[in-house]
Amino acid sequence: MPAFEIMGSNLRVKDSILNGESEGKTFYEIIEGSQPFGMMTFDQCISEHYKQGLVTEDIAMSYASRKPIVGRAIDAIKSAKGEKTTTIEGLAIDKEYGRTGRQ
Repeated sequence: MPAFEIMGSNLRVKDSILNGESEGKTFYEIIEGSQPFGMMTFDQCISEHYKQGLVTEDIAMSYASRKPIVGRAIDAIKSAKGEKTTTIEGLAIDKEYGRTGRQ
């Protein structure tokens, strides 16, 4: 299954080409923020493949360039489908924590 990255031309891209990338202005961040304009990072493409059922979670995570981003996207997709996103169960708030016994 091919996965790809799409970067178009806009003022931010041109500025980064002319002046170089900087904090908060990397090509990855520019592409990620320009998704409404048809740009797509490799990780967004992989996440979309997972959403469409074209790749498994293991495959998506193994090829991700930024694993935390793809992991959060997969969790959001699972959550939207009503699937569990963690194996942790039975957590509860300890209401007695920090009490000294005085009332």
